[in-house]
Amino acid sequence: MRKFIITSIIFITILVSACSIKENSIETLEPTEIKQKSSENYEVETIDFNIGERNIDDIDYTLKGVISIPKQSKQKKLKVAIIVPGYYKDTKRQDKGFKYLTEYIAKNGYLGISIDTDSAYYLGHTVDKEYENIPKIFDEHIKMLKEANEGHNIYNIDLENKIDFKHIAVISSAVSKEAIFKLTKDQSEKGVNILTLLLINPTNNKYNDFNIDNVKNISILVSELDEEVIGLDGFSIYNILKKCKNQNILSLTLLKNANHNYFNSSIKSNDAQTLDIDLTNQISRVEQEKFLKKFTITYLKACFRNKYDNTIYDTKVPTVTKIDNLDVINYLQTSKNKDLKDIRKIDEFKGKNINFSIVKTELPKINLPEISHKTVELLNIKWEYKGGKLSFKPDINDFSKFNNITINTMLYPDNESNVKGRSQGICIELTDNKGKSKAVEISKESNLISYPKCKLENLDFENEKEVIFWNKTTPMSNIRIPMVLYKDIDLKNIKKFNIILNKTNSGDLLFESIMLD
Repeated sequence: MRKFIITSIIFITILVSACSIKENSIETLEPTEIKQKSSENYEVETIDFNIGERNIDDIDYTLKGVISIPKQSKQKKLKVAIIVPGYYKDTKRQDKGFKYLTEYIAKNGYLGISIDTDSAYYLGHTVDKEYENIPKIFDEHIKMLKEANEGHNIYNIDLENKIDFKHIAVISSAVSKEAIFKLTKDQSEKGVNILTLLLINPTNNKYNDFNIDNVKNISILVSELDEEVIGLDGFSIYNILKKCKNQNILSLTLLKNANHNYFNSSIKSNDAQTLDIDLTNQISRVEQEKFLKKFTITYLKACFRNKYDNTIYDTKVPTVTKIDNLDVINYLQTSKNKDLKDIRKIDEFKGKNINFSIVKTELPKINLPEISHKTVELLNIKWEYKGGKLSFKPDINDFSKFNNITINTMLYPDNESNVKGRSQGICIELTDNKGKSKAVEISKESNLISYPKCKLENLDFENEKEVIFWNKTTPMSNIRIPMVLYKDIDLKNIKKFNIILNKTNSGDLLFESIMLD
């Protein structure tokens, strides 16, 4: 009896020790909240300017806009942010709607200018040609800035020898990507290198000319409640740009409960009201303008001054879900990005208590933001009870050279394994060449793999099979796991990557990619 008690105590001690080791090998990924900072150190001078008529290729334009500069700037040369507004049929002078932004840019030590581009849209003989007209108007404004820099009194502001043409950012709002990328290419050919773009609710038109070889930084801001760009075109642009490897920064931020029009103070309507959704939590115009001001300065600091720490452009920061107390979904990729595994190589995966396959799904079924091809290949993992695992040997063994693991995933709509309204949770485990493991838990409480705020609907039968799909454009969730969470294992020699499905009793997920960055 005494021997049995001693044996039992030893067994329990070993069991407890084993459990504690297991628990100690798990970290929890906590969603990150970012607080944006700006200095607002300078007094500002603002001019509403009208330089006069210009005739370009037999088309008449008026060079108008709003320009703001800091008074008594400490910088010998002013870095420049040029705002290129879109077009709204019931509003003239879109450029004036961004006066609040040019002034805020100037308060932080930069030159801010918003240019009038209305004529690029409403001239009858230029229908569907704004992507050609906007670069022409932009070029004329660049010429005027050069003349002002040479000492000519263009804006009734002294800008002689004060403009830094090596640091120019373009900020567009509701403008086609073609127009912006074309103007960057045109300017590059003329010796003006625009290295930085901030695209606010960009449209993805039919002209797929991505001339971005010279652009090093691209940030995209998308409003969730957008009637005009209801397909969230910014995501499709981001997905195409991901294939390019020359960007220092490539980022997309979805601002939840935000409305397209509220970024421009000249547009009085609320286009979210045309959507068949609950607007109880919609962000006010004041909140959106405040957000955009700080968002812009944060980005300019990152691009112009290399200040990345604790911003959405910091690859060491976990997945960002809030910026200044507002809900966001944030995506980030840098030129250091590498595929950890080609998810289509299904024969190199091993599964335990799961079903997995490559799904070639037409877009209506999962309703991703539109991309150039009609089908996407995604890794599908299904499980019916806790404890499943998918394992593979990574194509890269040395994880120490990277800041994070990035996973793009979403719930599969066509399966009741995903309980309505419930987020999913998983663990990502790494094992080194000595067999030591470390796991990071992505809990369902974190809401990182969220259930979309939309309904499942039925499409017409195809080949006698019903097609179920999300009735709203639904982007992938982007999960960024900092490498510092994988402590006490040899990150230079990782031999196994495990996706452990132990957070919910059942589920059905789609994976677009698994990467290192």
